[in-house]
Amino acid sequence: MIIINYVLICFIFGTTFLTIKLGIEAGMPPLFSAGTRFLLAGILVISYFAYKKDVRRSLLFSKKVMMVGFCLTFMTFSTLYWAEQHVTSGLAAVLSATGPMMILLIQVMQRKMELKKEQLFALLLAFTGVICISLPNVTATMSYSWTLGCIIIIIGEVFYGIGSNYSKALLNELKEVSPFLINGIQMFYGGIFLLVLSLCTEQTHVSTIMPRNAVWSIVYLIFVGSIAGHGLYYWLIAQTNPIFPSTWLYVSPLIAVLIGYVVLNEAITPSIIGGGLLILIGVFMANREALGVHLKKSVLFKKQL
Repeated sequence: MIIINYVLICFIFGTTFLTIKLGIEAGMPPLFSAGTRFLLAGILVISYFAYKKDVRRSLLFSKKVMMVGFCLTFMTFSTLYWAEQHVTSGLAAVLSATGPMMILLIQVMQRKMELKKEQLFALLLAFTGVICISLPNVTATMSYSWTLGCIIIIIGEVFYGIGSNYSKALLNELKEVSPFLINGIQMFYGGIFLLVLSLCTEQTHVSTIMPRNAVWSIVYLIFVGSIAGHGLYYWLIAQTNPIFPSTWLYVSPLIAVLIGYVVLNEAITPSIIGGGLLILIGVFMANREALGVHLKKSVLFKKQL
């Protein structure tokens, strides 16, 4: 199930980048689009668990869950959406792929784990693969806004690392609570923060809030991207560690390229093939130890049965 769900989130997040872009190109304000997506997704998840009577009032108003929503949803997506106005999507993909390394470095700084050379090398290898794939779309037009956009994305990935590590500690503390519910609550608060920022920084008119040809993208992002994708991401953090599920940031550009080849007949170059191999090798090396532990547990469990 760990491998299956990991493949699912890689595919889901590999398609959401294109869906986000299509929604914005249809005329939706970026931050308003992101805020609406996460707020509605959070409300739907909370409503489902409330119907099952599995929601505690203390959890709904938990400052720790609000902190996760601020770091993992608000900071990660507000910085990315803003920066993509000034940098290309290819460069944004490369900079976003620093997320797993941020998680590793934060864990080392907090002394939760030792820095293993093999794991660091594997992450750098996968990062090189992302650069190879995204290279054709990385056009560097040096300017103040371009430089600021790059810095902003990196800052967002630092908060992504903080939020992912904090989520693992929270999930360990609340083992009796479904990861999908905790994800729903943090998305709810992240969506509120994004909408507040949208009201302060974006000019929203009734005609641009929800264009007809952008509705399907919001629906897809709510149900597939947020509820399914982010829910499975949270489940994987609970089952493994923060680094393993975050490596979707390496695989999703490869998925996006393959979708472009199948759907839009886009060319696949030698650099893309080489980059894809580096990504797959790096991701496997980075998570070999964690997957080995869970494989042994699974074998022992079957023997007990």
